Amino acid sequence: MVTEPQLDRTVDSETLWLPCELTGPGWKARGDRIPADKRVPFNRPTAKQILDALPFVTRYFFYWVKHTFDKEKLFINTFQPLKHKPFYGVPCGGIGCGAMGRDFRGGFCKFSLRPGLVEHKVDIIPANHFILSVRCDGRCIYQKVLSCADMALSGQQLSAWDFSFPKKDLYYRTVF
Repeated sequence: MVTEPQLDRTVDSETLWLPCELTGPGWKARGDRIPADKRVPFNRPTAKQILDALPFVTRYFFYWVKHTFDKEKLFINTFQPLKHKPFYGVPCGGIGCGAMGRDFRGGFCKFSLRPGLVEHKVDIIPANHFILSVRCDGRCIYQKVLSCADMALSGQQLSAWDFSFPKKDLYYRTVF
């Protein structure tokens, strides 16, 4: 039999420790944060920048044509820039060993597990999440997906998973 822990009901909820109240380096965001800025890959170049870049653009164009017709995926494809969303957080991983990119709401959206290639997904992949499971006597008594990212679930897709994590209760903090 599982008993509920006894809580001290006299403690004011405002005085409880919250991860977003820590001081020091890092970037913090709550799950219900709405980013104010719209991310774009670059600004329009000036005429001088275009002129200076012509030799590179010419070489790159021939390189792009060769690899496109050979059906090879390019490491950086200047003619098809990646879409950016303002939700991206710091990746989980290290330099040279691959990484999985997460957004600050808990969803996974970028993968660079193969050296030199980034599998960039603009939308959150529903099946890629951390799940908290509490078991007692071999039985699952509580389970919740640790993400509040908006995603489209179709039909019975992952219907056994609980995606109802409250956005206001998710705190993201990264130290980089």
